[in-house]
Amino acid sequence: MAFRDLWRRGKLVEDLNEEMRLHVDLRAQRLRERGVADREADRLAQRQFGNRTAVLDAAASAWGWTAWERLWQDVRLAARMLRKAPGFTAVAIGTLAIGLGINTAIFSVANAVMLRSLPYPQADRLIALWEETPARESLSVANSKGTPVGSAGTAHRTTVSVANLVEYRAHAPSISALASYDRAPMNLTGNGRPERMVGEAVSSEFFDVLGVAPALGRGLLPEDDHEGATPVVVLTHEFWERRLGADPQALDRSVMLDGRPYRVVGVLPAGFQPPSAFALPDRPDFFVPASYPAALFTNHGDHEVNVAGRLRPGATVAAAQSELDAVSASLEQQFPTSNRGVRAAITPLRHDLARGMRDSLWALLGASGFIVLITCLNVANLLLVRAVARRHEAGVRLAIGASRFRIARQMLVESALLAAGGCVAGVALGAALLRLLVAIAPASIPQIQSVTMDWRVFAVCACMATISGLIFGIAPAWQGSDAHPVEALRGAGRSAGGRTQGRWRASLTVVEVALSLVLLVGAGLLLKSFARLSGVDLGFQPDHVIAMNVNLPATHYAAGPQRLQFFEALEQRVAALPGVQAVAYANRMPLRGGWSSAVELDTAPGVQHDSDFQAVSPGYFATLGIPLVRGRSLTPADRDGAPYVAVVNQAFARKILNGAEPVGRRFRRGGAPWVEIAGVVNDIRRGGKTDEMRPQVYLAAAQTKLYPVALADFAVRAAGDPRRLVNAIQDQVLAIDKDQPVTNVRTLEEIVNGLVALRRFQTTLLAAFAGVALALAIIGIFGVLSYSVAQRRSELGIRVALGARPSDVMRMVLQQAGMLVAVGVALGLAGALALTRYLESLLFGVERTDWQSYAAAAAVLSVLAIAAALIPARRGATADPLAALRAD
Repeated sequence: MAFRDLWRRGKLVEDLNEEMRLHVDLRAQRLRERGVADREADRLAQRQFGNRTAVLDAAASAWGWTAWERLWQDVRLAARMLRKAPGFTAVAIGTLAIGLGINTAIFSVANAVMLRSLPYPQADRLIALWEETPARESLSVANSKGTPVGSAGTAHRTTVSVANLVEYRAHAPSISALASYDRAPMNLTGNGRPERMVGEAVSSEFFDVLGVAPALGRGLLPEDDHEGATPVVVLTHEFWERRLGADPQALDRSVMLDGRPYRVVGVLPAGFQPPSAFALPDRPDFFVPASYPAALFTNHGDHEVNVAGRLRPGATVAAAQSELDAVSASLEQQFPTSNRGVRAAITPLRHDLARGMRDSLWALLGASGFIVLITCLNVANLLLVRAVARRHEAGVRLAIGASRFRIARQMLVESALLAAGGCVAGVALGAALLRLLVAIAPASIPQIQSVTMDWRVFAVCACMATISGLIFGIAPAWQGSDAHPVEALRGAGRSAGGRTQGRWRASLTVVEVALSLVLLVGAGLLLKSFARLSGVDLGFQPDHVIAMNVNLPATHYAAGPQRLQFFEALEQRVAALPGVQAVAYANRMPLRGGWSSAVELDTAPGVQHDSDFQAVSPGYFATLGIPLVRGRSLTPADRDGAPYVAVVNQAFARKILNGAEPVGRRFRRGGAPWVEIAGVVNDIRRGGKTDEMRPQVYLAAAQTKLYPVALADFAVRAAGDPRRLVNAIQDQVLAIDKDQPVTNVRTLEEIVNGLVALRRFQTTLLAAFAGVALALAIIGIFGVLSYSVAQRRSELGIRVALGARPSDVMRMVLQQAGMLVAVGVALGLAGALALTRYLESLLFGVERTDWQSYAAAAAVLSVLAIAAALIPARRGATADPLAALRAD
């Protein structure tokens, strides 16, 4: 019944009023019958009946929902009051929109990268598995493919040995299946222009582990996944549409990959992404069986593959890790040479894919949270000023019977409406900022292109708005309701609450300054770190150099001499092109991968040292601008049949030879022939500016028996823009082999910029947040001092009338500003010292306690704050004494 009465409240009130009028009219009629005059009868009847409002209140209480009715009254009154102050409302909502919009945009990215589930069935049971070592030197063989060692993570983390993977599958019962995968790009021919396609070589369990079934055909079977099996391929939906015209009979066709026919056995669902695609810009187009050679199943030291797995229902990561620890210990006992210190490690796949971004996103989320707090404090200051202006209104309402709680609640409702408006505006601003973030974000951020505002984002924004409304609304509501009716009615309310209001506003401003300084210090540290990183010398000259992949298929270029012949012919053709200054080829150019192996010296046989290796052409050092330090460089005469020679870098002499003269010394790699060191070149940071100077060996590419990797990279130094040579180089490649595409064409400068793109992104965002916080803090200081001067204008006028100079008044106002800034800076420095430890992993060449960054941030904030204080200070110094005396 009470719920039904809620919706017919107007009808009930109307009926009650009609009934009360009837009672009064009947009573007046009886009085007239007794001879009372008409007007007097009406007055007496109304008086005898009593207070109609009291009857209505009693009836409303009986009907129920009184609190909701009064709340709705408060909402309507709050909306009316905000509508009557459009300037204040727009400023408050706009300020909140800045904070909530920034937070919404950053949380949307964090949600996509760290919180949103991966697009696989029961994705919470998916794990990533890798192998760890206490030091890189403990690996007897890092990788035989020439790909970056530790590409799955830090220097202590490697891809997985296929031989070890067999043991992990057999002896970890908590894991239902483990699947290996690795990039396997191939040349697509026989279907238009040759194209280098991105693919993956996967074990037969791969699609079962991910829980994905092909849309057409089947996946990979165990019989497909062994050496010598008939080549089969599973295509992505996008490849099927783009290159096969979405042919429903595609399962009866074959595609030519690296010169071999692969029978199409399946087509995956549209939009399918393997785990590797979340962190790499290029999605795979196809999947082929890994078909590992028998040698890999017995070589526990060759770490080749990435691994994903699926836990059994009810199993935990901790239980599976415990089982893998036991397997790792057993393998170490059985194979001490290759498995010394090697340990299998797992984590949820979603966490592993986001591991490189977690620290950055947490830092940005914290910074955006600070922005929200600062905007709340600014709006709270605005509401405090508004509460003072409404003290007379509050006093009148108290005088006619309103409770202090009712007045505070009505003001809180106004805050809630502002928060709701700020939430709506913040979502709109956040959507625009999100599009900007996605546009400027590095492609290496996992799932960055799939960032959207889903229900979780809207829920967080709504919660932030609700909490914000409470934060910036409680103090003004309590202060605004603390009015004394008598003083308010006499007009004295303004001065009555001045000191309390001033303390509140000053306290909020101090907190604003402190929070802003924390962000400024963080931004300063990152800016200094990025400047240090930008100034790092790579050891080679990336300008005017373009590099590309020319991956020769093993079906046509099975042996090293055949690949060498191709690249020598290409070198001669390209060197004759106009604008070409130097040409080089290698297994990998700097910044594009590498190859690591163990070496032993002729003076200490059996003692293994870890070093990077490259097979390079004689023009390699001239093309990259790597200077020769001593000895000689490689020459065209260094070929098969000639004495084996190599060039090493200074780090090789320093770390492996302990500073001894390297020229003339000999070394060898495993069972390979002995090689004499012919020269020494400058150290380079092969992996980019954050990479260390590691020992490096440069083998002669023409001595093909010395290295197991394939020549695949080609580089050109040009007199002008090297990108203009791409088409001409492609033509020369096609002139040698009409089925050979050129891929991964990028200048070295583009690669360098790409490697620091994430650091640039996070530094730019934090600097922008710090700028917004600084602006809000300065506005807050300006507002506090302007209001203070306005409140004290009479006092300042009297001071001038009594002989105070304008400079004395300015000094007094600036002292007040200085006190606010000093306290805020002190709190901010302490907060920055405590919180910047979360930025340590993002810094390069800078300590988190770098005093120069702290001092610079404090100085910038202080100078700008004092500059903002000059305007109200000058306004106070021009106070009119006569106006002040007349006011008193």
